[in-house]
Amino acid sequence: MAELTISVVIPTRDRPDSLGRLLRSLESQNRLPDEVIIVDAGHPPLGADRLRLEHPKLVLKYLHTAPSVCRQRNAGIRLAQGSHVLLCDDDLELPDNYISELARFAETNTGAGCVTGFVCEPDKAGQFSRSFAAPTARHLLFAFLFQLTVWGDVEGVGGSWITRMAITAVKRWYRRRGNTWSLAGWPLVTQVRDSVVRTGIYGLGAALVRRDWLLLSPYDESLGPHGIGDNYGVALGFPQECPIHVLPHLKVLHHRDPRNRPGAEEVFYLRILALEHFMRRDRRFSLTNRVFLAWSLAGSAAIFLARRKTGLLLAAVRGLGAVLTGRNPLSRNTGGHGS
Repeated sequence: MAELTISVVIPTRDRPDSLGRLLRSLESQNRLPDEVIIVDAGHPPLGADRLRLEHPKLVLKYLHTAPSVCRQRNAGIRLAQGSHVLLCDDDLELPDNYISELARFAETNTGAGCVTGFVCEPDKAGQFSRSFAAPTARHLLFAFLFQLTVWGDVEGVGGSWITRMAITAVKRWYRRRGNTWSLAGWPLVTQVRDSVVRTGIYGLGAALVRRDWLLLSPYDESLGPHGIGDNYGVALGFPQECPIHVLPHLKVLHHRDPRNRPGAEEVFYLRILALEHFMRRDRRFSLTNRVFLAWSLAGSAAIFLARRKTGLLLAAVRGLGAVLTGRNPLSRNTGGHGS
């Protein structure tokens, strides 16, 4: 078997503090990457000389491009020389053993073309998640009814004597469905108790992926500068139904730098457009799935209305309109899948 070599690809834009933290965590790895490619869209540019001076332990390559996360990632992947690419969002912080653990798993599981640690997201209080939390019974039943995304330990959901039979039936449905997607196309990561969680969809912002997989399934450059929904399209292009291996014991912190990050309402709307866009392009989804997508948005709109979240309600209604009329702005650009 050929030696596994690792190129880190980091798209960044005007987040020098976050990027510096990530690069320091890369310098602290007990297995250094073979190269680090920074694709900078910031103004003013960070500059290669400055970065090399500040991070002498890393073999750095530097590109400056126009702002577009998907285009930046694709450019870095094309430039990479490694057999594998470690995709890194610029606001991550990696534990010292992160690269060595991912590489060891990839080397001993040759069919695993994509492996990632557990991405710990901060809550409103700034506390990081450390595991797949179980949703509430109410949340699970509502998500099942409207075929919304579920991202958590479904097996850990309890219920009262009134809901116990319904919860048992719903759990059985999610077991059969596996870590794929709902009937509406939303990601499902519900079977999470194994030491390695295999899933069809997961964030790729800290994933080690075979470079040839990424060249065959590039990031869709029609998604706009923020690339909302980009990982969904890339993962759909990977071989196997559940190609992503998640190592729950290996934690990586995602600091969610607010700079150049759109608001929740815009993110939700763009995610709807991206989902519908990819569903139309993938033969695994049919008109029936798009009908369920519309149904799921009706459910989302109802809950936003009940909670008086006007911005998200309007985003759901706009997204529903795009699904029902077929007027998805992303689908008008058929030439944006890579370059």
